[in-house]
Amino acid sequence: MEPPRDRRGTAASRLRPPLLSRLGVLAVGLAVGLTEGTLPIGFAVAQPAPPVNVEALAVAADPGPYAVGTWDARHVDAARHDRVVRLRVYYPAAGHTEAGVPPVVGASGSPYAVVVGDGIIGDVFGAHLASHGFVFVAVQSQGPYFVFLHEAMIDFPLDLVFGLDLLAAGELGVPAAAVDSDRTGVVGHSFGSWNALALAGARVDPQHLQRTCAERPAAWSDNWWTYVCGTPQRWAGFEAAAREVGLAAPAGLWEPFGDARIRAAMALGPEGFDLTGPAGLASVEVPVLLVAAGADEMNDYVPATTELFAHLPDADLITFVGATHLWVFVGDAQPHLRRFALAFFDVNLRGGAAWTDILTPAFVEGIAPTLGGRTGFEGLVWGVAGEGTVGGR
Repeated sequence: MEPPRDRRGTAASRLRPPLLSRLGVLAVGLAVGLTEGTLPIGFAVAQPAPPVNVEALAVAADPGPYAVGTWDARHVDAARHDRVVRLRVYYPAAGHTEAGVPPVVGASGSPYAVVVGDGIIGDVFGAHLASHGFVFVAVQSQGPYFVFLHEAMIDFPLDLVFGLDLLAAGELGVPAAAVDSDRTGVVGHSFGSWNALALAGARVDPQHLQRTCAERPAAWSDNWWTYVCGTPQRWAGFEAAAREVGLAAPAGLWEPFGDARIRAAMALGPEGFDLTGPAGLASVEVPVLLVAAGADEMNDYVPATTELFAHLPDADLITFVGATHLWVFVGDAQPHLRRFALAFFDVNLRGGAAWTDILTPAFVEGIAPTLGGRTGFEGLVWGVAGEGTVGGR
């Protein structure tokens, strides 16, 4: 197995070209051959990075400048046996809106970047991101399936693509001209994390799953072994569902779910490595932010999160130490999650600079734990817990 890579860099570093500014300096001075008080033309003395404005970053958890409107819809995907898909759109509104009233989308800042996800994660991030100038499309007709190799692992990512197509065509209430669907992110928790990875370009590797279940890695708990390898009888139905939509291949890696409009993926309480392996993740060409519960009792932190982090080409990881699987919805995690989501999508979909310092080890481990309570988790680590510090301790 390929050894894990060193991932102590920052997501912000990808978005601060040129290299000099990524290193937090304004310019570089050469010491060779310099006399006191002189510098060669084009060089200056290195300067320390400016101090972090904690107050300015803290408000990333608060609602943004836009009012938020919602639009509910029910559509039928004729290409998939008239599959019914229920959706809710959160959008930046020009003013107060009421349910059922046609959207009046705020003109300032449009066309807006888009984020897609299931309805459960939409309850966490939809209104917040819309208040900061995103359009969020939530597929309401999705929910946990609790069984590996469920056909929903094929259908759900395609539901999100269907919703994005409808939005881009102006069929979800928001005018097509008000959105830029070519700048789309995807977010999901647990089962929704597979949606995110799939749309980011991950590919199924049947041989990897077969080898893994035959060997049973020593680090696996009984719980994870049973979940991943305990229902081999489901493979035939899973493969048939994939073949019907053109994903399954007769040998080797399957075709990717990936959509070229997806520019960034955020996966919380993630899973999926057992289905993709290193080869299946190699085709993920967009930045991925993994956010994990260090004591996850359902999607085991080791290996579900750690293997994804080790093998995704461009990934960062934030670990909520001591948190369990549903930490996203309980306790004090949500303000932190709103900051992380806003920073990640702002940087990667809009090229924003206001929140880049949020996606750094210094903020995650040193500053974030001072901005609220820690009910439901013990602290925060940038990277794999055990390799860094536990913020707030």
